[in-house]
Amino acid sequence: MSNAKSRIKISIYAIALLMMGVIGITSALATIGANFPDASQTMIQNLISVPCFAIIPTTLIVGKLMEYVPKKIIAAAGAVCFLAGGLIPAFVTTSFGLILVMRAVLGIGVGISQVVSTALVADNFSGEEQQKVQGTLQASQMGGVAVMVFAGGWLADIQWNYVFYVHIIAVLTLAAVVFVLPMQKVAVKKEASGEKQSVHLKKATWLWVVFMFAVFVAIQVYSIFLSFLVQERGLGTAADAGLGLAFFAAGGVVMGLLYSRLVKASRNCSVAVGCLMLAVSYFIMAYAGNMILCHIGSLLLGMAVSVIVPGVMIYTGHTVDPFSVGMAISLVTCAQNFGQCVCAYIVNPLTTLFGSSSNVNFTAFILAGILSGALTVVMLIWGMRRNKAEVNS
Repeated sequence: MSNAKSRIKISIYAIALLMMGVIGITSALATIGANFPDASQTMIQNLISVPCFAIIPTTLIVGKLMEYVPKKIIAAAGAVCFLAGGLIPAFVTTSFGLILVMRAVLGIGVGISQVVSTALVADNFSGEEQQKVQGTLQASQMGGVAVMVFAGGWLADIQWNYVFYVHIIAVLTLAAVVFVLPMQKVAVKKEASGEKQSVHLKKATWLWVVFMFAVFVAIQVYSIFLSFLVQERGLGTAADAGLGLAFFAAGGVVMGLLYSRLVKASRNCSVAVGCLMLAVSYFIMAYAGNMILCHIGSLLLGMAVSVIVPGVMIYTGHTVDPFSVGMAISLVTCAQNFGQCVCAYIVNPLTTLFGSSSNVNFTAFILAGILSGALTVVMLIWGMRRNKAEVNS
């Protein structure tokens, strides 16, 4: 392996530490809410939703920006935004509005890291090596969130605003980008006619965008309802919820490292396998009578995410020409974050419609399980048809 590729891999994994930074404080949502009694549960959940809203335009802008600016510079800017937006709320203890503004700044940093890291994989690796790097990227992403959510729950039990200190992890990312990632020139590609090449997206690309939105509406239920479910069912404290999220991340790390093997075994049905794991995990946690079962469900859910996300990214890249990969990935990432930011506004009304005031969080987990089951069927049909077509070709 060349030294340049090794440096690129190290940088990709360092950037990936920030990719799920939005949910780094999730285990402390109930604790934070207790310190802002005038804020509704939906308003507290905006600590997760607002950065996701900021990520949406960021991913689209970065997709275009990468055509003109080296990814090293863009990645460094993302790490700085993450640090500033993540740490400043630790010192803002009376203004919930200002905290939300800084969460939006953090969202810009997360959006940059999500697009740049995946684009670096697509630009520099292919075939089985791409699957391995994408899987390890997912493992690194989950490793970063594991550190944040576990430390976050513990810090919140000491003092609620200490949870924001978890974002200091971006110092490692910034150091790797500045000192390790090579500066790669932006190539201006041209068509055979001599005209500058433009982005071309296909119908299949947009179908993956729609799928990513739907699956992340389901996945986000875990992030914004777990702390409240643990409280509603009397299962534990913020630290216990943080440990559950750490199990989620641990499952993601393990599956990320095993991702290429799963793809070999399941071929094009790997995303369907991930969706099935997602559905099962939600039903386990919904009916969990103790934190042990909740942790098992969290572990399985983390594994599911580490199967679904790399698969969607790789399949999306396959739908377009090399020049269009960056924008295709940006659109899928945009859909991912749009699903996350509107989740509360979709699910909360449904929990009121199908549940009661005493079990809204339980109902949210059941609804997420049903949606994940439906997506399993869709992706199983797609995967079986694709496998059959490959055999006959």
